[in-house]
Amino acid sequence: MNHLLERLGGFAARRFWVFIAAWVIILAGLLGARHAWGGSYVNDYTVPGSDSSTGLNLLNSDYPQQGGYGGQIVFRARSGTVADQQSAVNQATSNVAKLSGVIKAVSPFSSPNSGAVSKNGTIAYSSVSWSNNPDGLDTSYLNQLNNAVAPARKAGLEVQYGGGAGQIGQSTGDTTSEVIGLACALVLLLFMFGSLITAAVPLVSAIFSVGAGLSLVGLLAALTTFPSVAPTVATLLGLGVAVDYGLFLTARHREQLDRGMGVVSSATRAEGTSGAAIVVAGSTVVVAILGLYLSGVPFVGAMGLAAAIVVAVTMIAALTLVPSFMGLVRSNVRSLPDRVRAHRAGISPQEQARRTAVATEEHHEQSGFARWGRRVARQPWPWAIASVAVLVVLAIPVFSINLGQPDNGTNPLNQTSRQAYDLITEGFGVGANGPLTVVVKLPKQSSSADQSLLSSMSKGVASTHGVASVSPTSTNGAATVAVFNAVPTTRPQATATSDLVQTLRDDVLPKYHATAYVTGTTPGNVDFTNQIASRMLLLILVVVAVAFLLLTTAFRSVIIATKAAIMNLLSIGAAYGVIVAVFQWGWGASLIGVHTTSPIPAYVPMMVFAIVFGLSMDYEVFLLSRVHEAWVATRHAHRAVAIGIGSTARVITTAAAIMVAVFLSFVLNDQSAVKMLAVGMAVAVFIDASIVRMILVPAIMSLLGEHAWWMPRWLEPVVPRLHLEGSEAAAAAPGAAAMAGSASRPAGPGRGGSA
Repeated sequence: MNHLLERLGGFAARRFWVFIAAWVIILAGLLGARHAWGGSYVNDYTVPGSDSSTGLNLLNSDYPQQGGYGGQIVFRARSGTVADQQSAVNQATSNVAKLSGVIKAVSPFSSPNSGAVSKNGTIAYSSVSWSNNPDGLDTSYLNQLNNAVAPARKAGLEVQYGGGAGQIGQSTGDTTSEVIGLACALVLLLFMFGSLITAAVPLVSAIFSVGAGLSLVGLLAALTTFPSVAPTVATLLGLGVAVDYGLFLTARHREQLDRGMGVVSSATRAEGTSGAAIVVAGSTVVVAILGLYLSGVPFVGAMGLAAAIVVAVTMIAALTLVPSFMGLVRSNVRSLPDRVRAHRAGISPQEQARRTAVATEEHHEQSGFARWGRRVARQPWPWAIASVAVLVVLAIPVFSINLGQPDNGTNPLNQTSRQAYDLITEGFGVGANGPLTVVVKLPKQSSSADQSLLSSMSKGVASTHGVASVSPTSTNGAATVAVFNAVPTTRPQATATSDLVQTLRDDVLPKYHATAYVTGTTPGNVDFTNQIASRMLLLILVVVAVAFLLLTTAFRSVIIATKAAIMNLLSIGAAYGVIVAVFQWGWGASLIGVHTTSPIPAYVPMMVFAIVFGLSMDYEVFLLSRVHEAWVATRHAHRAVAIGIGSTARVITTAAAIMVAVFLSFVLNDQSAVKMLAVGMAVAVFIDASIVRMILVPAIMSLLGEHAWWMPRWLEPVVPRLHLEGSEAAAAAPGAAAMAGSASRPAGPGRGGSA
């Protein structure tokens, strides 16, 4: 693989216009195709084979008038009662019923005891069902809906859209977050490289790759269902890894130029070393995210697929477009002060770099980061214990995590879905926002027996603790399926509501010896949460196993792979704890625009684990490969740690800061789940790059010493050889010889041999 990457990097640096032109054509073509044939994004929380899914399928097939996806049109009288404007409400409901995709729309005045008019008469709602999920409908459909309800608004009524109706045309743009994230990345890259040209290389590559990846996802959305949050998550992750991968390659290239290497030779070497590390790290990210299909929930798997596609495209762009830019900018990738000094001295940049190569290598070992590494290595036990203690304390809130799907009561106050939620709560009780639909498959018996069965079942459900009311029963024309609604006393996201769903399924309905299902939005969310929670352990085991195999192959050490898995679990656990503290306990939530607590959507911990576990491999590979390079050259464990940290800490810190900035920019998104992902991933990356990489890794590596690179003999011939950043070939490169040569010098404090 290394030789293939080297040939690719060298060819791209020499024929840079070919690759740049190809990427321009690819991006333009995908953007045009997305505009012409791209699909839309729809949230489908259905869990195949679940009780709610089976019940909904039965309704859709045998009683379609009661099936579909529900929503409410909520009316409030500013003065008097809604009944005063009954004709306007009926006209609005009739107009809505004529819209495309609407199965039915029932006016609150369709019957005297509809239960859709509040006791004081000031609030009422029409029930509407769509054949397809309404949150996939765009703003043009929202305009049609607004026109349909115009008679009610003209009559002076307030009109809001609840349930699924509140999701129509509510897509959130991420342009502001993207601009802020890229601007922060540019500032950080300028600070690191001191060159606008150098800083532009990772950024331009990121724009190309993320744009192409999102366009590809948009095209695939015409063939399969992607959640509405999928492009946001893909952008959030894609921007972070794209800039990081470009940074890793550019930093390695810049360092090699500073040692006097030629541009094409440096691009070739960077591709064969850092490029190989990117392949391993990026592949880990892709595999980890695709592991979300283990959840058994199409919604989560599709979200992972969208993110994996964008990450894969960013990896390809890093391996082709970045070396092309290296060839384009030539030696201008070096810092401006270095180029100015070379010009004043009347020598070429390459000659200047050759003269300072040894000093550059010495700087790595004597830098502030390297001194920090030696300080930790001198007292590894206290530092290791302290850092683990911090991570454990941060993870404590995880033990009180409440998994569930937030209801519309957690939406921003300016959204129509939140306003409709509050109106229904005021007029009918909080449980009316999430009625439970009971679907009964009637046995083949007399109509009187069916009526007796349904009457008993309805009374049994109504007498169940936690049920506020039960609607009249409706039966299809063939008398094969009946349906009625049960309104809980608690809000949809409450644990008590989830318990009620399970009680009805497990204890109440089975008493009547008839096939019955509890379906609807709230039971569907319960099934969604239970399914994901039941698969979480499987995902963790699979992702850890895959990462273990990749790291064992990369470093030929089972100790390194085991250490990485344990430390990643610690940092992710700490990130989980912060998510719970902020969003479930409300600590500091108002700082990011969250003004109400909520349960944690089950897919958020799963997404955070898959993404962060993969991302942490970037820093693991980048740091430990340099430590291994120094170990091969010096055979001094403590010194290898110092050199590895000294040569990578600045890059890792900058990369992590860019990731954190990009992730946190997405807290501007209105969706609470996106905020959770942004905060969780930002915290995890910050912890990983600071506590883990700068304290825990050097402490553990110093304690392990030469044993860190242990590999069972029987595995040696089985595991393939990869030459990453710290390969033997890299260790033999110019500059590494200086490390090896200076190994004979007396070791100062902290330069001891193997621990």
